[in-house]
Amino acid sequence: MDSMSEIPLRDLILSRETSVDFYHEARQGVTSRREAIDELEVIIDEIEDPFRRGVVLDLLGRREEARKMLYSCKDNVLCMHLLGKLLLEEGDSRTALGVLEEGWATCGAGEPRVGMLLCEALILEDKVEAAQDLLRKLPLEEDQPRICYLEGLLAQHEGEYHQALEYYTTAAEGNPDETRFQFRLGYMHSLYGQEERAIEAYRMCQRSTPLYAHAMINLGVLYEDAERFEEAITCYRLVLHSNANHGRARLYLRDAEASQSMYYDRDKEKENVRKHQVLQIPVTEFELSVRSRNCLQKMGIHTLGDLVNKSEAELLSYKNFGETSLQEIRKILNQKKLRLGEGVRSDDTFLLSVEGEAASLLGEPVSLLELSSRSQRCMDRLGIETISDLMQRNELELVSQKNFGVTSLNEVKRKLSDRGLNLANG
Repeated sequence: MDSMSEIPLRDLILSRETSVDFYHEARQGVTSRREAIDELEVIIDEIEDPFRRGVVLDLLGRREEARKMLYSCKDNVLCMHLLGKLLLEEGDSRTALGVLEEGWATCGAGEPRVGMLLCEALILEDKVEAAQDLLRKLPLEEDQPRICYLEGLLAQHEGEYHQALEYYTTAAEGNPDETRFQFRLGYMHSLYGQEERAIEAYRMCQRSTPLYAHAMINLGVLYEDAERFEEAITCYRLVLHSNANHGRARLYLRDAEASQSMYYDRDKEKENVRKHQVLQIPVTEFELSVRSRNCLQKMGIHTLGDLVNKSEAELLSYKNFGETSLQEIRKILNQKKLRLGEGVRSDDTFLLSVEGEAASLLGEPVSLLELSSRSQRCMDRLGIETISDLMQRNELELVSQKNFGVTSLNEVKRKLSDRGLNLANG
């Protein structure tokens, strides 16, 4: 068979002899060319044959129009074959069964590929005995990958999943460009918890034109399970790009975007919890000289949180606290990825940028925020009386306080955010 990428697209669509493989050949030809869609838009106006026109309409993503065109020529077995194939790809096996039964009755045994699709529809509609009977009548040498695929469907229906996986693997290896084979293979791999293999199979479907929506939905779900939210979102957007009214894709996209936000928030919260725990560590747990230990005690510094609220200048200004003691302090803070002055109150010039209604709240008492009793006690300990006082504090400074954890911090941030305000950076 000629390579589809070597045949001019116009010749492929308008002149190549039609057969049950024509759609597959046209799909391959379109997939291998960057400008194929633009070419098809030009070619379609020249096509009168309903089968060729139906093929091009589908490749352009206009599946509803393609269906109507194919329905209009029910006496053409190629139209019935393609229509049944498209319906099966969409998961509408019931409608596909009616179409393919009609097509099979028209062509008899003259077109085994119609019989194979009919066999698939029968299995999916739980008419296994009829499918097995039909399968026995089909020439097994006709298309071994498709026969393996049908055997896989039967095995899956009977719950023989391992055997089904073997059949689907053989089918996909024999015809890797057949998206339904890859879809079933991906599904079976996912049942066995082989996520990476499932992803690989579903990604093979991603190359097809038009897009195989069911495969992309399943691929997106696998990406979400692996917390690969950007890739999941891309899958759902691809589906919506080809069908803006795809309900599941729209729903899953919202969930993935929400999960992505929650994922980042969860990471940040974990980091806040870790830092909060570190800041509560008593300075007595570290090896310090007697001089340094005594100085810290006299300055009221009991935890690492107390320590990072001091600048180097403040420590050096204290009697008997010199450069040697400062080096000791730097060393223990470096061990915990902290630094002196990290929790020092930020410059309050940022308050000048607050405008409008939010600015009128700066002088209001912090009690206006209606904080929980635990959070309010922290405000009292820090001498925070107004909202302006609170906004000059940063997250680290707050969580370094005893009994003020991530939950309290999130409460304060939320209350400020509701009013268009925020804590200081730092």
